[in-house]
Amino acid sequence: MPKSTTDAVARLRTLNELLARVSDTERADHARRALEFAYREHPEDLLRVPIGDYVDKLAHLHFGPGPGTADFAFAHWHVPRLDDFSPLWIRQAIVTEMKKLAGRREALLLVTGLRQAVCAEGCYWTKQREAQYQRVRGWIDALACAWATRGSRLEVVVL
Repeated sequence: MPKSTTDAVARLRTLNELLARVSDTERADHARRALEFAYREHPEDLLRVPIGDYVDKLAHLHFGPGPGTADFAFAHWHVPRLDDFSPLWIRQAIVTEMKKLAGRREALLLVTGLRQAVCAEGCYWTKQREAQYQRVRGWIDALACAWATRGSRLEVVVL
């Protein structure tokens, strides 16, 4: 199995376990079995489909089609490939996702694709790209904190 496939599977398993902490145990078991089945039966699909699509499917398995429970909310933002990371563009995307989390006691904002957006596959990870990644990550954290509901417990996870 190529390294990129095993990395994708490892990220999906980690995400699945993270979501299992806040979802129903029966749904979590179902999602775990579905992920293992997909890995056993169709490992080549993990290379073709972006991880952002799998995240949405895992969230659907854990939380159902609705917006979430009254106490917990989940939002996912997959960063598209861009040459220039404008603070205004990032602000718009984060504010849109934070509005989905408004009014909940606990919330999880999941950001995927940031590392791939900063450094495309086949390119080297340089100090300049690391600085850009940290700068964008700081913007995301600051915006999430600014738009979080007062008294809520917000977790921002960047995969």
